[in-house]
Amino acid sequence: MGASFDVVLRRAVSWLIIVQAILLGMLTIAVFGGTWEGGAVPLAEGTIPILLSLIATRNPRRAAHIALWVAPITLLLIFPSPWGFRAAVLVFAGSLVIPGLFWLLTSRRNWPLPLQFPLIPRRPYLGTILGLGMLCALVVIAVLSSLFLPWWPPIGDCGGRPLLTEQGAPRNIAFTARIVFVGPRSFHERSLWSIARVQQRFADPSSGPADLIILRGYFLPRDKSEQYFVEGARSRGALTHFLPIIEPVACGHTAHLEDAGVALRVLHDGPPRSGGRLIGRVYASLESEPRNPVPGVSVLVKGPAGTIVSVTDAQGIYDFIGLPPGHYTFEPLTKGQHLGAGLDLQLGAVESYSLYLE
Repeated sequence: MGASFDVVLRRAVSWLIIVQAILLGMLTIAVFGGTWEGGAVPLAEGTIPILLSLIATRNPRRAAHIALWVAPITLLLIFPSPWGFRAAVLVFAGSLVIPGLFWLLTSRRNWPLPLQFPLIPRRPYLGTILGLGMLCALVVIAVLSSLFLPWWPPIGDCGGRPLLTEQGAPRNIAFTARIVFVGPRSFHERSLWSIARVQQRFADPSSGPADLIILRGYFLPRDKSEQYFVEGARSRGALTHFLPIIEPVACGHTAHLEDAGVALRVLHDGPPRSGGRLIGRVYASLESEPRNPVPGVSVLVKGPAGTIVSVTDAQGIYDFIGLPPGHYTFEPLTKGQHLGAGLDLQLGAVESYSLYLE
Protein backbone atom coordinates (compact mmCIF):
# COMPACT_ATOMS: atom_id res chain seq x y z
CA MET A 1 0.00 0.00 0.00
CA GLY A 2 2.77 2.44 0.99
CA ALA A 3 4.89 1.54 -2.06
CA SER A 4 1.92 1.97 -4.40
CA PHE A 5 1.10 5.40 -2.93
CA ASP A 6 4.76 6.43 -3.30
CA VAL A 7 4.71 5.50 -7.00
CA VAL A 8 1.49 7.45 -7.60
CA LEU A 9 2.86 10.49 -5.75
CA ARG A 10 6.14 10.49 -7.72
CA ARG A 11 4.31 10.13 -11.00
CA ALA A 12 1.99 13.01 -10.05
CA VAL A 13 4.96 15.25 -9.24
CA SER A 14 6.56 14.35 -12.58
CA TRP A 15 3.37 15.26 -14.43
CA LEU A 16 3.20 18.53 -12.51
CA ILE A 17 6.68 19.50 -13.77
CA ILE A 18 5.78 18.45 -17.32
CA VAL A 19 2.58 20.49 -17.34
CA GLN A 20 4.42 23.48 -15.84
CA ALA A 21 7.06 23.36 -18.59
CA ILE A 22 4.39 23.05 -21.29
CA LEU A 23 2.42 26.02 -19.94
CA LEU A 24 5.56 28.14 -19.62
CA GLY A 25 6.51 27.32 -23.20
CA MET A 26 3.03 28.25 -24.41
CA LEU A 27 3.18 31.49 -22.43
CA THR A 28 6.52 32.34 -24.06
CA ILE A 29 5.00 31.82 -27.51
CA ALA A 30 1.92 33.87 -26.62
CA VAL A 31 3.84 36.83 -25.16
CA PHE A 32 6.89 37.06 -27.41
CA GLY A 33 5.77 35.19 -30.52
CA GLY A 34 2.47 37.07 -30.71
CA THR A 35 3.70 40.65 -30.44
CA TRP A 36 7.48 40.75 -30.77
CA GLU A 37 9.57 40.91 -33.93
CA GLY A 38 12.05 38.13 -33.41
CA GLY A 39 12.02 35.86 -36.43
CA ALA A 40 12.03 32.20 -35.43
CA VAL A 41 13.47 32.84 -31.95
CA PRO A 42 10.13 33.04 -30.04
CA LEU A 43 8.93 29.91 -31.81
CA ALA A 44 12.04 28.01 -30.69
CA GLU A 45 11.93 29.43 -27.18
CA GLY A 46 8.40 28.20 -26.68
CA THR A 47 8.48 25.03 -28.74
CA ILE A 48 11.62 23.46 -27.22
CA PRO A 49 10.26 23.29 -23.62
CA ILE A 50 7.01 21.80 -24.93
CA LEU A 51 8.86 19.26 -27.05
CA LEU A 52 11.18 18.27 -24.19
CA SER A 53 8.18 17.87 -21.89
CA LEU A 54 6.61 15.45 -24.35
CA ILE A 55 9.90 13.53 -24.56
CA ALA A 56 10.13 13.45 -20.74
CA THR A 57 6.88 11.49 -20.50
CA ARG A 58 8.80 8.42 -21.74
CA ASN A 59 12.51 9.36 -21.55
CA PRO A 60 13.30 11.91 -18.78
CA ARG A 61 17.06 11.31 -19.02
CA ARG A 62 17.21 12.29 -22.69
CA ALA A 63 15.01 15.34 -22.08
CA ALA A 64 17.29 16.41 -19.21
CA HIS A 65 20.48 16.12 -21.27
CA ILE A 66 19.02 18.20 -24.12
CA ALA A 67 17.64 20.86 -21.76
CA LEU A 68 20.87 21.25 -19.77
CA TRP A 69 22.95 21.53 -22.94
CA VAL A 70 20.72 24.07 -24.68
CA ALA A 71 20.06 26.40 -21.71
CA PRO A 72 23.68 27.61 -21.11
CA ILE A 73 24.21 28.22 -24.83
CA THR A 74 21.15 30.49 -25.06
CA LEU A 75 22.40 32.62 -22.14
CA LEU A 76 25.27 33.79 -24.36
CA LEU A 77 22.70 35.69 -26.45
CA ILE A 78 21.77 38.04 -23.57
CA PHE A 79 24.65 40.51 -23.56
CA PRO A 80 24.49 42.16 -27.04
CA SER A 81 20.68 42.12 -27.12
CA PRO A 82 17.90 44.61 -26.25
CA TRP A 83 15.90 44.30 -23.05
CA GLY A 84 12.93 42.51 -24.62
CA PHE A 85 15.17 39.85 -26.12
CA ARG A 86 17.00 39.39 -22.81
CA ALA A 87 13.72 38.81 -20.99
CA ALA A 88 12.71 36.19 -23.54
CA VAL A 89 16.06 34.40 -23.22
CA LEU A 90 15.89 34.38 -19.40
CA VAL A 91 12.38 32.94 -19.43
CA PHE A 92 13.48 30.36 -21.97
CA ALA A 93 16.55 29.34 -19.96
CA GLY A 94 14.49 29.01 -16.78
CA SER A 95 11.91 26.87 -18.56
CA LEU A 96 14.75 24.47 -19.45
CA VAL A 97 17.04 24.45 -16.42
CA ILE A 98 14.46 23.79 -13.68
CA PRO A 99 12.68 20.84 -15.33
CA GLY A 100 16.00 19.64 -16.77
CA LEU A 101 17.53 19.29 -13.30
CA PHE A 102 14.38 17.59 -12.05
CA TRP A 103 14.36 15.07 -14.90
CA LEU A 104 18.07 14.35 -14.43
CA LEU A 105 17.66 13.76 -10.69
CA THR A 106 14.58 11.57 -11.00
CA SER A 107 16.04 9.49 -13.80
CA ARG A 108 19.11 8.74 -11.67
CA ARG A 109 16.89 7.71 -8.77
CA ASN A 110 14.75 5.49 -10.99
CA TRP A 111 11.49 7.31 -10.54
CA PRO A 112 8.56 5.74 -12.42
CA LEU A 113 7.98 7.12 -15.88
CA PRO A 114 5.15 9.68 -16.08
CA LEU A 115 3.67 7.75 -19.00
CA GLN A 116 3.97 4.12 -18.01
CA PHE A 117 3.12 2.65 -21.42
CA PRO A 118 3.52 4.06 -24.95
CA LEU A 119 0.38 5.64 -26.37
CA ILE A 120 0.58 3.39 -29.44
CA PRO A 121 2.53 0.21 -28.57
CA ARG A 122 4.60 -1.38 -31.35
CA ARG A 123 4.02 1.62 -33.65
CA PRO A 124 6.81 4.06 -32.83
CA TYR A 125 6.46 6.07 -36.05
CA LEU A 126 2.74 6.60 -35.53
CA GLY A 127 3.46 7.59 -31.94
CA THR A 128 6.03 10.13 -33.15
CA ILE A 129 3.52 11.60 -35.61
CA LEU A 130 0.93 11.83 -32.82
CA GLY A 131 3.44 13.60 -30.58
CA LEU A 132 4.34 16.12 -33.29
CA GLY A 133 0.64 16.71 -33.94
CA MET A 134 0.13 17.42 -30.23
CA LEU A 135 3.10 19.81 -30.33
CA CYS A 136 1.61 21.71 -33.28
CA ALA A 137 -1.78 21.90 -31.55
CA LEU A 138 -0.22 23.37 -28.40
CA VAL A 139 1.69 25.96 -30.45
CA VAL A 140 -1.49 27.00 -32.30
CA ILE A 141 -3.37 27.34 -28.99
CA ALA A 142 -0.52 29.48 -27.62
CA VAL A 143 -0.59 31.78 -30.66
CA LEU A 144 -4.36 32.25 -30.45
CA SER A 145 -4.17 32.90 -26.70
CA SER A 146 -1.92 35.91 -27.43
CA LEU A 147 -5.09 37.71 -28.56
CA PHE A 148 -6.36 37.64 -24.97
CA LEU A 149 -3.21 38.94 -23.27
CA PRO A 150 -3.22 42.59 -22.14
CA TRP A 151 -1.00 44.78 -24.30
CA TRP A 152 0.05 48.40 -24.47
CA PRO A 153 -1.28 49.88 -27.70
CA PRO A 154 0.53 52.76 -29.43
CA ILE A 155 -0.85 56.24 -28.91
CA GLY A 156 -3.76 57.14 -31.16
CA ASP A 157 -4.30 60.26 -33.25
CA CYS A 158 -1.41 62.59 -32.35
CA GLY A 159 -3.12 65.59 -33.90
CA GLY A 160 -1.63 66.02 -37.31
CA ARG A 161 0.47 63.04 -38.46
CA PRO A 162 0.01 62.88 -42.26
CA LEU A 163 -2.02 60.04 -43.73
CA LEU A 164 -0.15 60.16 -47.04
CA THR A 165 3.51 59.72 -47.89
CA GLU A 166 5.47 62.20 -49.98
CA GLN A 167 4.49 60.16 -53.02
CA GLY A 168 0.78 60.56 -52.18
CA ALA A 169 0.19 56.93 -51.17
CA PRO A 170 -1.35 55.86 -47.83
CA ARG A 171 1.37 55.73 -45.18
CA ASN A 172 -0.09 52.55 -43.66
CA ILE A 173 -2.77 50.01 -44.47
CA ALA A 174 -5.99 52.03 -44.65
CA PHE A 175 -9.52 50.69 -45.14
CA THR A 176 -13.07 50.77 -43.84
CA ALA A 177 -14.56 47.72 -42.17
CA ARG A 178 -17.64 46.48 -40.34
CA ILE A 179 -17.25 44.56 -37.07
CA VAL A 180 -18.94 41.16 -37.40
CA PHE A 181 -17.79 39.58 -34.13
CA VAL A 182 -16.40 40.94 -30.86
CA GLY A 183 -14.16 38.59 -28.92
CA PRO A 184 -14.72 37.63 -25.27
CA ARG A 185 -14.01 40.37 -22.76
CA SER A 186 -10.61 39.80 -21.18
CA PHE A 187 -9.36 43.24 -20.08
CA HIS A 188 -11.39 45.80 -18.07
CA GLU A 189 -14.70 44.55 -19.50
CA ARG A 190 -13.39 44.98 -23.04
CA SER A 191 -12.29 42.61 -25.74
CA LEU A 192 -8.79 43.01 -27.14
CA TRP A 193 -9.76 41.84 -30.62
CA SER A 194 -12.64 41.57 -33.04
CA ILE A 195 -13.33 40.06 -36.44
CA ALA A 196 -14.11 42.61 -39.15
CA ARG A 197 -15.11 42.44 -42.79
CA VAL A 198 -13.15 44.85 -45.00
CA GLN A 199 -15.36 47.09 -47.14
CA GLN A 200 -13.24 49.70 -48.92
CA ARG A 201 -9.47 49.67 -49.38
CA PHE A 202 -7.38 52.78 -50.01
CA ALA A 203 -4.26 51.12 -51.43
CA ASP A 204 -3.21 48.48 -53.91
CA PRO A 205 -5.66 45.56 -53.33
CA SER A 206 -2.83 43.05 -53.72
CA SER A 207 -1.02 44.52 -50.71
CA GLY A 208 -4.13 45.22 -48.64
CA PRO A 209 -5.72 43.05 -45.95
CA ALA A 210 -7.88 40.00 -46.57
CA ASP A 211 -11.65 40.34 -46.76
CA LEU A 212 -12.00 39.00 -43.22
CA ILE A 213 -9.46 40.16 -40.64
CA ILE A 214 -8.71 40.08 -36.93
CA LEU A 215 -8.60 43.66 -35.69
CA ARG A 216 -6.64 44.47 -32.52
CA GLY A 217 -7.90 47.19 -30.19
CA TYR A 218 -10.34 47.72 -27.33
CA PHE A 219 -13.92 46.71 -28.15
CA LEU A 220 -17.22 46.58 -26.30
CA PRO A 221 -20.02 44.12 -27.13
CA ARG A 222 -22.06 47.00 -28.57
CA ASP A 223 -19.37 47.56 -31.23
CA LYS A 224 -20.69 44.60 -33.19
CA SER A 225 -22.02 45.77 -36.59
CA GLU A 226 -20.29 49.14 -36.12
CA GLN A 227 -18.32 50.58 -39.05
CA TYR A 228 -14.73 51.73 -38.59
CA PHE A 229 -12.07 53.49 -40.54
CA VAL A 230 -8.82 51.69 -39.81
CA GLU A 231 -5.25 52.83 -40.27
CA GLY A 232 -3.03 49.99 -39.15
CA ALA A 233 -0.31 47.53 -40.01
CA ARG A 234 0.05 43.80 -40.21
CA SER A 235 0.99 42.10 -36.98
CA ARG A 236 4.76 42.14 -36.52
CA GLY A 237 4.86 39.09 -34.25
CA ALA A 238 7.09 36.28 -35.38
CA LEU A 239 4.13 33.90 -35.55
CA THR A 240 1.11 36.17 -35.95
CA HIS A 241 2.72 37.87 -38.97
CA PHE A 242 1.31 35.06 -41.12
CA LEU A 243 -2.26 35.59 -39.88
CA PRO A 244 -4.72 38.27 -41.10
CA ILE A 245 -4.20 40.38 -37.97
CA ILE A 246 -4.20 44.19 -38.21
CA GLU A 247 -2.72 46.12 -35.29
CA PRO A 248 -2.86 49.86 -34.50
CA VAL A 249 0.03 52.10 -35.51
CA ALA A 250 1.53 54.98 -33.58
CA CYS A 251 -0.41 58.21 -34.17
CA GLY A 252 -2.92 56.34 -36.32
CA HIS A 253 -6.31 57.71 -37.32
CA THR A 254 -8.45 54.64 -36.58
CA ALA A 255 -11.94 55.75 -35.52
CA HIS A 256 -15.64 55.09 -35.91
CA LEU A 257 -16.65 55.85 -39.48
CA GLU A 258 -18.63 58.96 -38.49
CA ASP A 259 -15.52 60.37 -36.78
CA ALA A 260 -13.22 59.70 -39.73
CA GLY A 261 -14.57 62.27 -42.20
CA VAL A 262 -11.22 64.06 -42.57
CA ALA A 263 -9.23 60.87 -43.15
CA LEU A 264 -11.74 59.56 -45.69
CA ARG A 265 -11.74 62.85 -47.60
CA VAL A 266 -7.94 62.97 -47.73
CA LEU A 267 -7.67 59.39 -48.97
CA HIS A 268 -10.40 59.85 -51.57
CA ASP A 269 -8.87 63.06 -52.94
CA GLY A 270 -5.20 62.05 -52.78
CA PRO A 271 -2.36 64.63 -52.78
CA PRO A 272 -3.13 68.21 -53.86
CA ARG A 273 -2.43 69.11 -57.48
CA SER A 274 -0.68 72.30 -56.43
CA GLY A 275 0.63 73.73 -53.17
CA GLY A 276 -0.31 72.12 -49.89
CA ARG A 277 -3.54 71.29 -48.10
CA LEU A 278 -4.65 72.06 -44.57
CA ILE A 279 -7.74 70.20 -43.42
CA GLY A 280 -9.29 69.36 -40.08
CA ARG A 281 -12.35 69.29 -37.92
CA VAL A 282 -13.68 71.71 -35.34
CA TYR A 283 -15.11 70.18 -32.16
CA ALA A 284 -17.16 71.80 -29.41
CA SER A 285 -14.89 70.73 -26.55
CA LEU A 286 -11.65 68.89 -25.92
CA GLU A 287 -13.11 67.15 -22.86
CA SER A 288 -16.46 65.96 -24.22
CA GLU A 289 -16.94 62.31 -25.11
CA PRO A 290 -18.06 61.62 -27.74
CA ARG A 291 -16.58 64.64 -29.50
CA ASN A 292 -19.18 66.80 -31.23
CA PRO A 293 -18.17 68.44 -34.55
CA VAL A 294 -19.45 71.98 -35.04
CA PRO A 295 -20.64 73.13 -38.51
CA GLY A 296 -20.70 76.76 -39.60
CA VAL A 297 -17.60 77.86 -37.69
CA SER A 298 -15.16 80.24 -39.39
CA VAL A 299 -11.50 79.17 -39.26
CA LEU A 300 -8.84 81.83 -39.77
CA VAL A 301 -5.51 80.88 -41.38
CA LYS A 302 -2.46 83.17 -41.55
CA GLY A 303 0.69 82.45 -43.52
CA PRO A 304 2.43 82.92 -46.89
CA ALA A 305 -0.97 82.87 -48.60
CA GLY A 306 -2.10 85.82 -46.48
CA THR A 307 -5.15 85.69 -44.27
CA ILE A 308 -7.85 83.25 -45.37
CA VAL A 309 -11.11 82.23 -43.78
CA SER A 310 -12.93 78.94 -44.32
CA VAL A 311 -16.29 77.91 -42.85
CA THR A 312 -16.75 74.36 -41.57
CA ASP A 313 -19.22 72.24 -43.53
CA ALA A 314 -22.04 70.03 -42.23
CA GLN A 315 -19.48 67.59 -40.82
CA GLY A 316 -17.55 70.33 -39.02
CA ILE A 317 -14.64 70.09 -41.49
CA TYR A 318 -12.58 73.07 -42.64
CA ASP A 319 -10.44 72.73 -45.77
CA PHE A 320 -7.75 74.96 -47.34
CA ILE A 321 -6.38 73.71 -50.68
CA GLY A 322 -3.53 75.06 -52.82
CA LEU A 323 -1.60 76.83 -50.03
CA PRO A 324 2.00 77.83 -50.81
CA PRO A 325 4.56 76.18 -48.53
CA GLY A 326 5.57 77.90 -45.31
CA HIS A 327 4.54 78.38 -41.70
CA TYR A 328 0.82 78.76 -40.93
CA THR A 329 -1.18 79.54 -37.82
CA PHE A 330 -4.88 78.84 -37.64
CA GLU A 331 -7.70 79.21 -35.13
CA PRO A 332 -11.50 79.25 -34.98
CA LEU A 333 -13.10 82.71 -35.04
CA THR A 334 -15.31 82.42 -31.97
CA LYS A 335 -15.81 84.45 -28.83
CA GLY A 336 -14.25 83.32 -25.57
CA GLN A 337 -11.51 80.76 -25.12
CA HIS A 338 -10.50 78.46 -27.95
CA LEU A 339 -7.46 76.44 -29.03
CA GLY A 340 -5.39 77.43 -32.08
CA ALA A 341 -2.38 75.77 -33.65
CA GLY A 342 0.53 76.28 -36.03
CA LEU A 343 2.59 74.12 -38.37
CA ASP A 344 4.99 74.14 -41.31
CA LEU A 345 3.35 73.15 -44.58
CA GLN A 346 5.47 71.53 -47.27
CA LEU A 347 4.82 71.58 -51.02
CA GLY A 348 2.37 68.78 -51.92
CA ALA A 349 1.78 67.87 -48.27
CA VAL A 350 -1.61 67.26 -46.65
CA GLU A 351 -1.76 68.26 -42.99
CA SER A 352 -4.78 67.55 -40.81
CA TYR A 353 -5.41 69.11 -37.43
CA SER A 354 -8.37 69.14 -35.06
CA LEU A 355 -9.47 72.40 -33.41
CA TYR A 356 -11.51 72.80 -30.25
CA LEU A 357 -13.73 75.67 -29.18
CA GLU A 358 -13.13 74.97 -25.48
